Order: sequence, then structure tokens, then C-alpha cells
Amino acid sequence: MNKDISAAATKPPSKRFKWRYAVMLVVVCAAVGLGLAYRKSGSHPGEAPVRDVPRLDGKWIRYSPEFATRSKIAFAECQTGALSPVTVVTGTVTFDPQLVAAIGARIPGRVKRIEKFQGDLVKAGDVLLELESAELGEAQAALLSARAHADAAGVNEKRETQLAAQHVSSLRDAELARATAAAAKADVVAATQRVRAIGGTQSGEIGILTLTSPIDGKVVELNVSRGQSVEPTHTAMRVANLKRLWVDLSVFERELGHLHNGDAVELSPQTNASMVVTGKIAHIGDIIDLDTRSAQVRVVVENTDESLRPGQSVTAKIHTAHTTSPAPMIPLEAITSVDGKPTVFVAHDETAVEPRIVTLGPRDATHALVVSGLQLGERVAVNGVFALKAEMFR
Repeated sequence: MNKDISAAATKPPSKRFKWRYAVMLVVVCAAVGLGLAYRKSGSHPGEAPVRDVPRLDGKWIRYSPEFATRSKIAFAECQTGALSPVTVVTGTVTFDPQLVAAIGARIPGRVKRIEKFQGDLVKAGDVLLELESAELGEAQAALLSARAHADAAGVNEKRETQLAAQHVSSLRDAELARATAAAAKADVVAATQRVRAIGGTQSGEIGILTLTSPIDGKVVELNVSRGQSVEPTHTAMRVANLKRLWVDLSVFERELGHLHNGDAVELSPQTNASMVVTGKIAHIGDIIDLDTRSAQVRVVVENTDESLRPGQSVTAKIHTAHTTSPAPMIPLEAITSVDGKPTVFVAHDETAVEPRIVTLGPRDATHALVVSGLQLGERVAVNGVFALKAEMFR
């Protein structure tokens, strides 16, 4: 039996024993590694690791130097300065009323032919469409009849005047012929005026009303089809010159005092902020809307490349030509919105800030004036603001 034990002691370990040994070694190493990790993070096994994030301490937000470095928190002083205010508002592009024309008939009719369609360029006087009109036909026929009567009355007047001079007929007959000729001429004038009043002409095909463009421009609307009956209240076409447009801006009353006629305005479509079109303020509204507390400001834009379209929404930056009086101001990067109110983070010490609501005045492209809530010399965060704000909503 001793020989068997001796043989077993010298026998090499089995494969199963080697496998168990390797598993135990891995488990021990993992446990040692976790222990070192917890020790390094300041936590103990079984506890959650401590997160390095800001924390609220009364009215302060405190954070570690490592967090400040990681979030690149930086500060700037509230200093005295003057600026040329920039007001940012939204608006809508509209037609210049002097460069748009609504085309329609003054009498009922039926569309016979359409000469121009939406998108076509037209010149003043170009034929846009033709209407068949019984009313126009009657008016033109009456004009022709009046002319015929006037011609006959004129001939009779001439003859009676000659006969009266030769004492063949009485002077009374000559005077009657003269009065009849004058009345016939008046009928011609009245008939001619009626044809003009309903939009017709004295020449051309009877009963055909021709609608022409009164301005140079482009057909921007076509609201009829061939064979359609139209009434005088119906706008068949709209022609507009898009080379010059208006932009209507809604500006709050608190900002109206900084604006003046002639101030430069940068306009960008809300769908393409990289495109900038310049214009100038042409009119500042005199009435404040009681619901919105804003007034309409009109901007005239030269739209030579037709990059803007009527009805388009735009963002406008109004650059006033006048500078403000010196006042406390801070960079725009320091301002964030909390519950809809402008807020800044004021430095308390190297690792703490105070969220503070401020009242702002005019602003330009880089700075804003501070009306209240901040003192000269106080430092506000201008970098890492988003990281600090996130703590307030965590």
C-alpha cells in the first residue's frame, strides 16, 4: 500500500486539477483588481463609485477643481462699456405694394384664352388672357350705333345749315339739326366711356375683353382655367416684380426706442441661416398691438437675385446706428435661460458659483448691457455654462 501512495505522489497532476487551479487564479486576480479600483476611487467594495459632478450647497453650486478643468470653466468680469444694439426678431416677406398687381375683370365673362401662365415673365401691356363678355359686346354695339347716329346727324346738320343760308329752309330747321348732332356726339362720348369703364376697347373683336399686365414682372398666381366663368370679384392672375420686397417685423415695445429709420438689417431665411440679405428700416409702426405688445417695422429689401420669396419666414438682425451710454455689460456667452429668465453664474470662489437672475438691456453681436442683478467687477462664467446649468436640472 505504501508503494501505491508513493506512486500516486510522484504521478503528474491530472488535466481536471490544472483547470480548477487556473479558474481559482483568475478569480483571485479579479478580486485584487476590484479592490485596487475601489481604493483608488475612494469607495469600498459594495458601494457605488463617487461621481465627480457639481452639487448644490444652499445658493451655491460647488464643484471640484478636476471638474472645472474637465468642463473648461472660465470667467470674465462685468465691465463698463457702450455698444451699438443689435435686435434679433422674426418677420415675414411680403410684396412691395407698388410692384404687385391683381388682374381681374370688371364684368362677368368666360375665359376664352390664357396667354401667360404662372412663372412667365411679362412686360407692361402684354396680353395675359381673353374673356368672352356679353355685356362688353352690348356696350361696344351701342358705341357703334351711337357713332352711326352721330355721323348721320353731322351730315344732316351740314345740309340744313347750307339750306338755311340759301333761304331754302328755315333757320329753325338748321338749329334743330345742330342740336340733334350735338346730342348724337354726346351719345358717342357716353358709349365710349361705358366701354372704357368695363375694361374694353373701341377696336378689336366685339365681345372679347382683353386683360393686360399694368407692370413689368412675373406671373406669380393663376386662378382661372380655360372655359371658366369669372365674376368681377375674382382675381384671375397676380403679377409681381420680385426685385424689391418688403419684410414685416414684429418688434417688442421695449426695443422700439433703439430703432430708427435707415438702420441696417441683416435677413436670413429660417431654413437657411447661412444666407444673408441686407436691407434698411423704412417705417416704424405707430401703434402697439395690445395682445403682443409689439409694433410692425417695415424693411425694404433689394431682391435682385430673387433669393427671398413672399410669404417666407426670416430672422432679422437690426443694427442700430446709435451707440448706448456707458453701462455694465457682459459677454453673451455668459447668459443662459433658466425657467425663461436670463441667468448668469457669478463666481463665489475658485470652486463655487451662484446662479443669479439678471435684467438685460440692449445687446450687440458679442455683449449685452446689464440693467440690474450684477455689479461691476463681479465675475461671471463664460465657458462651461452648460455644464453648470445641467446641475440645476439634474
